[in-house]
Amino acid sequence: MSNSSASAGNVVVIDSGLSSAWNTGRLVYQHDFYGNDNDVMVANANTHGALVTAEILENAPDVGIIALKVMPDDGSGASEANIEKALQWVVANADAYNITAVNLSLGGGAQTTAATTSISDELAALAAKRVLTVAAAGNSGDGGVSQSVSSYSADVNQICVSASTGDGAFPSWAQRSPTLTDVCADGTDVRITNLSGVTYTANGSSFAAPAVTAAVAKAQQAWVEQTGTRLTQSEFLDLARSTGKAMGTAGYFELDTDALLAKIAQSAPVSTAQSATTITVNASGAPAGGVNAHFKLLVDGKTVGQATVDSAAKDYSFTTNLTADQAHKVQVQYDNDGFVNGQDRNLFVNKVTINGTAHSPTAANVTYDKGALDGKDVVKGQSSMWWGGTLVVDAPAKDFPVQNFPVGAAPANTTITVNASGAAAGGVNAHFNLLVDGHKVGEGVAGTAAKDFTFATNLTADQAHKVQVQYDNDAVVNGQDRSLFVNKVTINGHAVAPTASNVTYDKGALDGKDVVKGQAGLWWNGTLVVDADKSWFPSATGTGAVASAQSANQSADGQDTVWQHLVAQGLEAAAPSHGDHPASLYEAVPSVDAYAHAAALAEHHPDPLHPLDVV
Repeated sequence: MSNSSASAGNVVVIDSGLSSAWNTGRLVYQHDFYGNDNDVMVANANTHGALVTAEILENAPDVGIIALKVMPDDGSGASEANIEKALQWVVANADAYNITAVNLSLGGGAQTTAATTSISDELAALAAKRVLTVAAAGNSGDGGVSQSVSSYSADVNQICVSASTGDGAFPSWAQRSPTLTDVCADGTDVRITNLSGVTYTANGSSFAAPAVTAAVAKAQQAWVEQTGTRLTQSEFLDLARSTGKAMGTAGYFELDTDALLAKIAQSAPVSTAQSATTITVNASGAPAGGVNAHFKLLVDGKTVGQATVDSAAKDYSFTTNLTADQAHKVQVQYDNDGFVNGQDRNLFVNKVTINGTAHSPTAANVTYDKGALDGKDVVKGQSSMWWGGTLVVDAPAKDFPVQNFPVGAAPANTTITVNASGAAAGGVNAHFNLLVDGHKVGEGVAGTAAKDFTFATNLTADQAHKVQVQYDNDAVVNGQDRSLFVNKVTINGHAVAPTASNVTYDKGALDGKDVVKGQAGLWWNGTLVVDADKSWFPSATGTGAVASAQSANQSADGQDTVWQHLVAQGLEAAAPSHGDHPASLYEAVPSVDAYAHAAALAEHHPDPLHPLDVV
C-alpha cells in the first residue's frame, strides 16, 4: 500500500478496525496487530473504529487514514501490548508516512494525577517528532465529583479530550480533570453519516477526541504552509486555548476549530532569537500513603516536564528553547498534596538553576502561589511547599542569553532510540544511561524482551557527537549473570548496529582505556560509544510563533527528566502490572435520556456501539 500523504498529512486511528459501510477516506496503510495480518476490515458495519474514522474524515476530508487494529473483530477490548506495538509502528514510520496525528479513543481507568504507562516512551517519542496524540478522557464520570481521566489520557505527552455537550456544559458521564483535561469537544449526539446516506448519532469521549484529531491535522497543515515546520503539543494547545470557548465550569474550554485556523492564518510567525535553556530543580519530598511528591516544571504557564521526588534531595534537569533576552516565569508546580494515615505529603525545593544562575526559593524574585496558578493567595517564596501550589521564579532577561551554542552553530532537534534487552540477576534488570558527549540525556531499564527506548534532546548542529550507551549495574547473583544487550542505536533516522565500524566498547569507566570493537552483548559495566557523523545532526528548521516550552530531555548534570522510561521512581518494578490487561473501548452511549445508565455500563457493556440511534 502506498505511503504517499494526503494534503493534510496522514492520521493514525488505533481502534477496532474498519467497515466497508463507512467512509475510510484515502486508506494509506492498514495492519491488524491482534490478528497479525494486513486486513482491518470486520463484519460489524458499525464497528467503533469505523465510526471514529468517519468522524475524523467528516471534519478533515483531506487527511489520509492509517488504520491500526488492536482488538478482536467483536471490538471487545484491546491488550496494552497490542496498543504498544501499534504505537511502536507509528514511531518507526512517522516520518516515512508523514503522520501528523494519532487518535486513541480507547482506554480505561480513573487517574487524578499525571500517569505513566507502558506506552509512555512511545508517546514521548511521538511528541518529540511533533506527531500529536489525542486521547479520550473516558465515560465513567460521576458528575465531576472525582475529577479523573483515563490512564492513557493522563500521560503528559498526549492531548486529553473530555466530552462536552457542545454548549458549555458537561454530560454527567464525562470524565474530566481541571489539571489533566487539555481541551473539551462535543461528545453528545454526534451525527455521522455512512456511505448509504444513513445518519447515526453517537455519544462518548470516543467521539469528542476525533474532532480534536481532525483539528490537529488541519492546524498542522496550515502551520507547515506558513513556517515549514509543525506545531509542538504545547503550541497547538496554546492556540486552542486562546481561540476556544470558555465553559460554564471554570478552567475548561471547548475547541473552536474555525477560530483556531483563523488565528493561524492571521498570525504568521515572527523570527525571534532563541535561548537553548537548561533549568535544574533541586528538590526532595515527604511521601504519604506510599506516594511521593510530584511536580511539573512550567515556563510562562507551558509545561516543560515533570518529576516525582523522594526523600533524598536530587537535581531534576530539563531543557527547552525560549525567546532570548526576555524575562520568563519559571514555575515549579506541586500538584499532588495529600494527607494519608497521619502522613503529610510535601515538596521541598532547595534551588532552581537557570542556565547556570541559581535562585533560592526565598529570594526576592520568588513567590509561592498557593492552590491554582491564578495570581491569588500569593505569598513570599519558601522552600517547603506544604500545600498544592506553584513556586514562581521571575527570571530576568539576562538568564536567557541568545543561544547557548558555539558561535555560528544552531540547535539540532535530535531523537535517539536505543533498542535493547537484558538478562536479570537477583530480580533486578539491566540499567543503562544514555549520554551524548558525556552528558546524560536519559536512562532505561531493559527487560528480557527487546524494546525501543527513545529520547529527545537539542545538540549543536552540523557537528559530530559521541552517543554513549552506558551499562552501569553489572552483577552476578546466585549464579545469574546480569547483562545488557544493545541491538541497534538510531540517531535521527540513522540506524547503527553495535558491531559497526564507528562503534566501540569502553569497558569499565568511560575513560578511553580498555576500548575494544563494538559488540551487542555488554557482559561487563562499560559504555558502547557511537561516533556519529556531523551530517546526522542537521539544523532545526523553522521557528514557532510563540517560544515553545518543550522538554528536550538533555540533562547537563546527569539527573532525571520527564523522558525517562519508568526509572526515576523505581517504576520498573511496577511495569509488569501494565501487561495484557483489557483496555475497554469508550462507549457510544445512547441518547440523552439514558446517559446515567450508559455511564454505569461504560466499562462493562459487551457491545460498546449498541445502541446507536438511526436518524
